[in-house]
Amino acid sequence: MAGHRLDRRKVRIHRSYTIDEAARTLGTAKGTVRRWIDNGLPAIRDRKPILILGDDLIDFLVARRKPSQKCRLHECFCFTCRQPRAPAFGEVEFHPLTPTSGNLRALCEECTTVMHKRVAVAQLGALGALVTVTIKDGV
Repeated sequence: MAGHRLDRRKVRIHRSYTIDEAARTLGTAKGTVRRWIDNGLPAIRDRKPILILGDDLIDFLVARRKPSQKCRLHECFCFTCRQPRAPAFGEVEFHPLTPTSGNLRALCEECTTVMHKRVAVAQLGALGALVTVTIKDGV
């Protein structure tokens, strides 16, 4: 399940979970929860079944979450590279959608995948100072 997001909001702080209950609550495999315990998830191991406190499980999930990546004004998020990337050749196309906003379209500088980003028309002046902007006709 690569890319599966675990919803920590399903875990209750004041409840204890067995390995099976934690796996069912989060929609993951029991082996994954056992691996988390081996990698530092606090658990009560002196009795059977092994118990995991809800607040410890939430803290563990929050600590292992990747930080969000912010794109600067001239960058778009490349889904192939999985990172914010500058446009190739410093060129972007702006496709107006409404009087106040539109979509940027550019190629990734690393892998040449087409990237998209929603931008306000008011930001075009600042964007034009960073990259070459070509404005296309509206739909």
